[in-house]
Amino acid sequence: MSSNDKRGAKISCKCGACELTLTDGKSIVSFLCGCEDCRQALQWGFKNGGAKPNPLPRLYYMRSDIADVKGRDKMVAVKLREDGRSTRVYCKSCYSILGVDNPSYRNNIFLSFPEHCINTGDLSVPLTAMVNMIDYSEKIGPSPVEEVPVFHTFRGFPQERARWLSIPAVANAYRDPTEPPEGIMMSDLIQSLGPPLVLNLEKGKDLLA
Repeated sequence: MSSNDKRGAKISCKCGACELTLTDGKSIVSFLCGCEDCRQALQWGFKNGGAKPNPLPRLYYMRSDIADVKGRDKMVAVKLREDGRSTRVYCKSCYSILGVDNPSYRNNIFLSFPEHCINTGDLSVPLTAMVNMIDYSEKIGPSPVEEVPVFHTFRGFPQERARWLSIPAVANAYRDPTEPPEGIMMSDLIQSLGPPLVLNLEKGKDLLA
C-alpha cells in the first residue's frame, strides 16, 4: 500500500490467527512511551510467547474505525489490574497485541505497537513527543536522544496536560470523532470479547527481572 493510500490497512497478529482491517490506515500521531504499564503489558505478552519488548516502545495511534475482524475467537481483552484504564487486545495464540483502548481516546483513536503485531498502515507520521518519562530511567534502558518535547507525567499537573494539548497533532488525536465510524470502534471490539481478563499484576513490577 502506498503512503497516499490510507484505506485497507490491516493489523494482524504474527501467527496469522487474528486480523483487523482499518477503514483509515494512516497513523495520526506517534510517541515514545516510558510508562510502567506499557512496559509491563509488553513483558507479560513476551513471557507468554510474544515479541521481546523494547524498554522505551514507540506507539502509533490509528483512527478507531475497524471495517472487518477475523479471528475474534482467538482474541482476548486484558487489563493489568481491576482499576486499570487501558484494555489491550491480544491474540491468544502468539500474544501479539492488536490494539489498546483507553477512555481518554474518546473512541477517536486506538493505540498500536507495530513491533508487537503486523501493521501495514502508513506509519510515516513523525515522532511527536516522549511521554510518561517519570517511569523511565537509564537503569531500564538507554537514555533517548530524539529532539522532541518531553512530558514526565500528567498526574495532577494541569499545566502539563495543557502543554500536551497545545501540540496540534495531539489535539487532533485526543478529541471526539468528527464523523461516525464506517465499521466498529476498538471499544466495540473489546466489548464483544466479553469481560476482560484481569491479571492483577503488581504495579511497577519488572516481569523479566
